[in-house]
Amino acid sequence: MPDFQAEFQHILTRVKEYHPKFSQRKETLLRKAFFFAKEAHEGQERFSGDPYFTHPVEATKILLSIKPDLDTIIASLLHDVIEDTPVTAEQIEKKFGSEIRFLCEGVEKVSKVQLQSQHPDQKKFENFQKLFIAISKDIRVVFVKLADRIHNLQTLEHVRPEKRARIAYESMEVYGPVAEKLGLFLFKNEIENLSFRALEPEKFAQLSQEVEACKQERKKFIEQAQKEVETIFRKEKFLIEVSRISGREKTIYSIYEKMRRKNYSRVAEVFDLFGLRIIVRTPEDCYRALGIMHSHWPPIPGRFKDYISVPKPNGYQSLHTTVLGLGRSKLPTEIQIRTEKMHLDAEYGPAAHWAYKKLKHSRFDEDYLRRTQWFPHNIELSESDEPADFFRELSQTIFAEQIYVFTPKGDIHILPKGATPVDFAYSVHTDIGESCAGATVDGIIKPLDYQLKNGEIVHIITRPGRKPNAEWLKSVKSSSAREKIKHFLRRREKMDFPEVRQKKKATSAEVPRLSRARAKTPRLGKSTKKKPEYQLIIGGAPGLRHRLSSCCKSSMGKNLIAYKSRGLGFTIHDADCATLHRLDSERFYEAHFEREITLMIRAFRRVGLLRDYTTVIANNGVDIYDMKLMPSTTTKECEWQFLISVRSDAELSHLKRDLERIEGVQNITANSS
Repeated sequence: MPDFQAEFQHILTRVKEYHPKFSQRKETLLRKAFFFAKEAHEGQERFSGDPYFTHPVEATKILLSIKPDLDTIIASLLHDVIEDTPVTAEQIEKKFGSEIRFLCEGVEKVSKVQLQSQHPDQKKFENFQKLFIAISKDIRVVFVKLADRIHNLQTLEHVRPEKRARIAYESMEVYGPVAEKLGLFLFKNEIENLSFRALEPEKFAQLSQEVEACKQERKKFIEQAQKEVETIFRKEKFLIEVSRISGREKTIYSIYEKMRRKNYSRVAEVFDLFGLRIIVRTPEDCYRALGIMHSHWPPIPGRFKDYISVPKPNGYQSLHTTVLGLGRSKLPTEIQIRTEKMHLDAEYGPAAHWAYKKLKHSRFDEDYLRRTQWFPHNIELSESDEPADFFRELSQTIFAEQIYVFTPKGDIHILPKGATPVDFAYSVHTDIGESCAGATVDGIIKPLDYQLKNGEIVHIITRPGRKPNAEWLKSVKSSSAREKIKHFLRRREKMDFPEVRQKKKATSAEVPRLSRARAKTPRLGKSTKKKPEYQLIIGGAPGLRHRLSSCCKSSMGKNLIAYKSRGLGFTIHDADCATLHRLDSERFYEAHFEREITLMIRAFRRVGLLRDYTTVIANNGVDIYDMKLMPSTTTKECEWQFLISVRSDAELSHLKRDLERIEGVQNITANSS
């Protein structure tokens, strides 16, 4: 029988190590929550036969590794009480307050879903939907849920095999990427390793043995390299103060992923299994340390990354370089250089700030709020929202690559690849997004659906009275911008917004100005009663009267803008046509040619397959309107169907070529919808 009194003392001691001024009142509250949860779970057992309360205790101990605040710790201890015991949410609120109740209910909603459909994927989608809705209200919910999931993964051997595989697969596909996006690398690494061990036990065991063998071989090398670097920096102590130098090693799953990408057959081929980490006082010292390293050991060209000047989207900052000759070896050695604050951020993510920084009515400091602008906050749903549609949008954001763009003042904004000026406007401020009327990119006017590229300088043109419209939903990429647009539309019109798959009929008076102008390859000059393969859409409406301008004679593959002439029709120009500068921008409308394609992709089942599909499609700048897993008679293969929109046959060919390179893909077919 576990000694729960000793477990409480262990938790209390760890909290006091990092929590400043942990008062007697707080200790009393923590003790009250601990033993209240213990009593509530009395008599319950886990599959292993252990008392059930061992689970929230162990999950809380995992949670403490990221140094959470007191409310999060209490919510972790109580997170299963509402779901698994007679205790009600009202009783939790009465004893511990409304905030603790909210956090507990958030975790409970993630875990417990009432199935509304017999579709096999429906429960999965609803789980993910509830997870993100809970996170959007208070992201501490996901801290608790991740710790809960990690402990469940640690004890998977007590679960029946089919459930074991489902939990591990879900953890790898959803919870790992979420932890990475939030900067929780400790949790990300643990989730990936444990899930990989459950899904590929033989491969995991083999790699673990190989890594251990390599570790013994390279231990002396790392120790020698560390001594050499320490000696050099002692000589440079008047130029730079180094806090510490330590070794670091890759996780088993990251080694597996690298071997798969590089087509390695043995762990010994992975040269950066081990490396060195140098911790200094200031960002300026990071660059001084880099110079000292490069002056003594030659760097490998192309292996330097500056994540201090341009941080990763999850806030990660560090300098990375790879040098030759360290430790009297010919092996390359990867060096990471960062400050203590950067190191805390990398290890603990946002939780590193919690005990020390709080804004009024907020759980985060401003820096972390800026870093997580990719995430939709305060999600609202209408009854018409489908869980599968919701998950599709979120998964595209989670798995998409990021770009870095700048304000005219030089501030960096991190957005999903394929993001538009509208995404950028909302990332600056909601008011800027709602009044966005146009944009210049590197000083050139661009349509609002222009896909931004790395390093571009974006200036948003606002206009009083300008309001968001439903057409923006078709081109924005960030979930945060999408949710803000939906919120505005519901508030203003109290009507359902059109989803990306719906074709809303609109009059010319309803067409938005300068909204979307991506070109599609048209079949021009042919008269036919059949529906054309490519349709000209002006402001979301097909079939409006138009003519092609004689000044630029729009050709396929170009961005288009429709100009509302004095008559009833529109004149179509290239977006970069010089004539547009002489015309009234108040009469510009979005215009594009559109073609929908159904992709069927058959492949061998494996972990990460859906992630690879969505990443490749997003990297090609192609919109996913819908996706579903098709019924299969075999457990070895699976077939996914994607409904996408392409701008040309060349774009489709390029996408298919990239998809065919994905490991395990057997066949791809594409048909016009």
